[in-house]
Amino acid sequence: MIDALAASQANQNPRASTLSDASNSSNSAMQMEDFLQLLTSQISNQDPLEPMKDTEFISQMANIASLEQMQQFTKGFETFADSQKDMVAQAYLGKMVNISEEGQDVTGLVDSVEKNDDGEVFVTVGDKNYLPANITRVSNPKL
Repeated sequence: MIDALAASQANQNPRASTLSDASNSSNSAMQMEDFLQLLTSQISNQDPLEPMKDTEFISQMANIASLEQMQQFTKGFETFADSQKDMVAQAYLGKMVNISEEGQDVTGLVDSVEKNDDGEVFVTVGDKNYLPANITRVSNPKL
């Protein structure tokens, strides 16, 4: 039914045609404005003898609001997780680490922690950078 509504709306509104094109792509996400446009179209094209009930309308609005909040929460949590990775990597600074990478074991003192342009964090042991995920053991250096 939504496809039929979107098609009828596309004939009346040029923005709706871009909406139907966007809904066909796998990376698109329905925005609140798009939902409201579809809902308006649904209400204007409904059967006058069987109109949409208030409870259905409220339920649909609550569902889209809940979805939008969940998306915002997910983005916030991803940002938090990324900052945690940075802080954990910084805790390796000045520690002795064992690193297992590509079948080789490396042991050494973490000289620095670096972040590249892509946002990846690396620990530097000697003159080589390693991913913190490859660290297998952390200890205090022996004096």
